[in-house]
Amino acid sequence: MRSRRMLIAASLFLVCATMPTNRAHSQSPKSGQDDPPKKAVVNPKDIEDLKTALAELKTKAADDAKAAATKVDSALKTAKEAKDGLAASEKSAKEALTKAEAAEKAAKDGFAASEKSVKEALTKAEAAEKAATEAKAGGGDKMTALEKGSEEGKKAIEKAAADAGTALVTGKERGDSAWMLTSSAFVLLMVPGLALFYGGMVRRKNVLATMMQSMAALAVVGVYWLAVGYALAFGPSVIKLPDMMGVEGGGFVGFSWDLVFLKGVEATDKLPAYDIPVYVHVIFQGMFAIITPALISGAIAERIRFWPFCIFMLLWVTFVYCPLAHMVWAWDWFDPSVPPGKRGGAAIGFFGKLGALDFAGGTVVHIAAGMAGLACCLVLGKRHGYPKMIAHPNSMVLTVLGAGLLWFGWFGFNGGSSLNGSALAGSAFAATQAAAAAAGLAWMLIEWVHKGKPTGLGLASGIVAGLVAVTPASGFVYIGGAVCIGIAASVVCYLAVALKNVLGYDDSLDAFGVHGVGGFVGAILTGVFCSALVQSASTDGLLAYGDHRAKFETLKPTGKDADGKDIPSKVVKEAMDKAAAADEKAKAKEKELSPKIEELTKAKDEAEKKFADGTPGKREAEAKALADAKDALKKVESELVAAQDEAGVATGTVDKLNAELAALVALVDKQDAAQSGSMTQLMIQIKASVFSVVYAFVLSLGLCVLTQAITLGNFKASDKGESDGLDRTEHGEVGFDFSGATESVAVVSAEPRAASVPKGNGRFDLQVDGTEPSELMKVWTDLCQPTDGPIDPNFLAVYPYVTTVRGTTFRCRGGDQAEVAKRMSALLTKHLGKPVKAVKV
Repeated sequence: MRSRRMLIAASLFLVCATMPTNRAHSQSPKSGQDDPPKKAVVNPKDIEDLKTALAELKTKAADDAKAAATKVDSALKTAKEAKDGLAASEKSAKEALTKAEAAEKAAKDGFAASEKSVKEALTKAEAAEKAATEAKAGGGDKMTALEKGSEEGKKAIEKAAADAGTALVTGKERGDSAWMLTSSAFVLLMVPGLALFYGGMVRRKNVLATMMQSMAALAVVGVYWLAVGYALAFGPSVIKLPDMMGVEGGGFVGFSWDLVFLKGVEATDKLPAYDIPVYVHVIFQGMFAIITPALISGAIAERIRFWPFCIFMLLWVTFVYCPLAHMVWAWDWFDPSVPPGKRGGAAIGFFGKLGALDFAGGTVVHIAAGMAGLACCLVLGKRHGYPKMIAHPNSMVLTVLGAGLLWFGWFGFNGGSSLNGSALAGSAFAATQAAAAAAGLAWMLIEWVHKGKPTGLGLASGIVAGLVAVTPASGFVYIGGAVCIGIAASVVCYLAVALKNVLGYDDSLDAFGVHGVGGFVGAILTGVFCSALVQSASTDGLLAYGDHRAKFETLKPTGKDADGKDIPSKVVKEAMDKAAAADEKAKAKEKELSPKIEELTKAKDEAEKKFADGTPGKREAEAKALADAKDALKKVESELVAAQDEAGVATGTVDKLNAELAALVALVDKQDAAQSGSMTQLMIQIKASVFSVVYAFVLSLGLCVLTQAITLGNFKASDKGESDGLDRTEHGEVGFDFSGATESVAVVSAEPRAASVPKGNGRFDLQVDGTEPSELMKVWTDLCQPTDGPIDPNFLAVYPYVTTVRGTTFRCRGGDQAEVAKRMSALLTKHLGKPVKAVKV
């Protein structure tokens, strides 16, 4: 561009240089006139300067023109390239325009869809705004409604979190309540079980009366417990014993008007410190109160009247059972002087403050019932004909079945006493099973050695003895301790039952021998076998105390190192070294086998691929190769797993020792603070058991006398009523009717029956007085043996009518009863060598 400008400037300069002469002529002022022109005068020097300048200008112009031509060529070339680039750009622009048009169309479509969505959203927003406005309850702007909605959402979230926590608590409450309801049903089932157990051991004429004495407790005591019994047993202490045995202010009996018919308790109220409703606790404890007086009936069965026994049950529950239950199990659950949040944390009963352990009623139920049975035996006297006349059980089937039901129900009796469905319930459950099985086996073995054969009655008695003895200990002992308690109870109770004839008291169904003695043995042995590690409420007994102390000395640190850390004991150090060595071995084994495992894994994968790619039906070789590869890999992996398992076991041993040490440290600190020793708990158990024995025996003795007085001597049945059978005389029914009659038999009249009344089925019993069963059986067995000599005519006269012989009783059928009795007396007097008499009973 610059060159072009220079060229134009040079051209203009040349034109101007030639213009002065010619133009001067043509443009003179006088041109065309007749005046002649003037002659011009030119300076030569100026001409020379002009020529020189013109030459320089031409030279410069030529150079500039040449340079300009070069630049023009370059510009033309650039222009050509630009033109080509412009053509390419134009093509790209066209393509871009096409794409832009397509994009514009898509954008339009998208915009239309977006516009539609926006419209829908706007519609929803307007509806929401309208709803918020309406929810405003009187007006207000949208912002207020939204703020309100946000607040409600926040509250909903908080409520959901609270509901989640409540659900966890509710789940535990329902689980514990379900277990306690089930346990209550188990204990209720023990009552008909007891009725069958006792009913099978009495004579047939007393089956129904004996079962009624147990079953009636469900109704009589069941109502009384709800009315006032629970208030007396678990209400705040209203009567306290004087300070004794190191106990100050120990509660003797309680009461609360709110607990009378539970009028002050809502159905949703929970027992403090537990997750069960108060109603559930009332029903569960009520089952204990029901079955306990029913146990007493076994000691005085076959000789007591029904309605006086009902009175005795009410008196006994009031003055014996409820005070004992309060002394053992009452806590500050309903004490108004204790803040609601702190209730359930302290025992208020005398035994509770003393520290006596009775998990499910060794003292409250079994010692109390057994001692009451003994007291009633002594007051009411023996059965008619005892001990000469042996009363044989009418049905061992009923007794064994009853024992089985008692065993089943006892799981609720002991397991439910945890008052929750925790591991403690499982521990008590297991201890119950162990003791019952051990006692039943021990009783059979003792009987086998002593009498030559085991009996069904012995097995049933042994099972019940074991269940009774483990009752106070079930929540405080391990299974091994439960087995020992069961065996010990079986031995002691067997001796007690065997000695009752020697001591001369008539314990009809061994209620004292099994329940009283078994309960006492179990309560004492609880102090021997209890362990503080079973549950927090327990303590160490005689055996556990020494064992735990020795274990603590073995595991406790031997001192401190320079950094103040504990130096582990030898046992712990060895376990730690073993764990470290095992861990190193496992790591080394892993490092050694990892490449091989990787190689074998790859080989297995290749074998699997070859097997998969092979032709079905023709890949036996591939299948074998795959199996071999898997076996090889498994073998190597098993070596590594074995090493890792060994390390895990060793580490687990160390963790177990550390956990055991921590538990023992807490236990030893607690024992040292309380200044307790190995005999402490045993002495407490002895004190509580002896107190229970004396209290229950003395009070029961007085209540039995009182009942006899209140009923004008009718507590004990008359001789005739006892002879005729209590089923008919007390209830006008029979337990088993084998006569073929279609209706219940009416009460036996004291008047002679008319001749038209049939004599019955011809059965009668002859009781032989003046001899012992063993002596009588030897003579009768000899008479029944074949002989070559003459047979005694009296034997021929009575033998056809004898069906069975039990003890000193001959059961006969048919014949003249007076004649058979006369001939039997003569026969036995002759062969026994002393006067005896067979009397119809």
